[in-house]
Amino acid sequence: MASHWTRDPCLHFAVIGAMLFVINSLFADPGQSDRSDLVISESRIRHLAAIYERGWQRPPNRDELQALVEDFVREEVLYREAMRLGLDKDDTVIRRRLRMKMEYLAKDLIDAIEPSNQVLQAYYQQHLDKYIQPAQYSFEQVFLDSDKRVEVAEDARILLTKLTAGSDPEKLGDGSLLQHRFEHISSERIDRTFGNGFAQQLRELHSDQWSGPLTSAFGEHLVRITAYRPERQPDFGGIRTDVLRDWQEEEQKKILQTQYDTLRANYWIEIAETPMEMVRQ
Repeated sequence: MASHWTRDPCLHFAVIGAMLFVINSLFADPGQSDRSDLVISESRIRHLAAIYERGWQRPPNRDELQALVEDFVREEVLYREAMRLGLDKDDTVIRRRLRMKMEYLAKDLIDAIEPSNQVLQAYYQQHLDKYIQPAQYSFEQVFLDSDKRVEVAEDARILLTKLTAGSDPEKLGDGSLLQHRFEHISSERIDRTFGNGFAQQLRELHSDQWSGPLTSAFGEHLVRITAYRPERQPDFGGIRTDVLRDWQEEEQKKILQTQYDTLRANYWIEIAETPMEMVRQ
């Protein structure tokens, strides 16, 4: 049975404090001053207040601002001590975050640049294929489960007659997870939904009349195309925002590569030969 002193929280804190003091002494630099300067400037305080105001839609009061400053001081002190103790070394998470911050510098630089319309239009002309808007279909479908129907072809013929006569398609056919109506869906999405080749079958149908059966990965379908928009090349003005985003991403990659090549040139790098047993043949 544990004695009373082992359950005393005050003693626990004292022991933990002593351990931290010992650890700090082990890593401390004997030539280093006991104290370090930490100046919280007015601009830093304004920055903390601005962040608070963006989040809470109001400026902080005096107590809240003081708490923000104290929290920043706490963070800075612990950060500096962690760096002094070398806690950032050989930490994969920290290494990746620092790499991301270096790469964000390039992103911030590109975001600050506003290219002219001439630059973006030139980029657009060089990448026309990227902005082609594929053909889109709107259609209704009635599903026939070929695993449950012995005469699916005959059933399809009977249902086609009913549909042509005006029967409600949602009350016919077999139940499935597929919806009855699809609006403005591309050939790629159609094939992802129904299986490869289904969109090609739609191309052979006439609009606004029930046809089929068409075969999918699920079974058979009776289909009526309600709208069709052919493939088209959009005007630059209508997709300028997309072009700007793509231009920025490409320029960011260029800057990142230039940044890396420049920094790498400052290092002499030696890479050991990879053992053949580590390489998949």
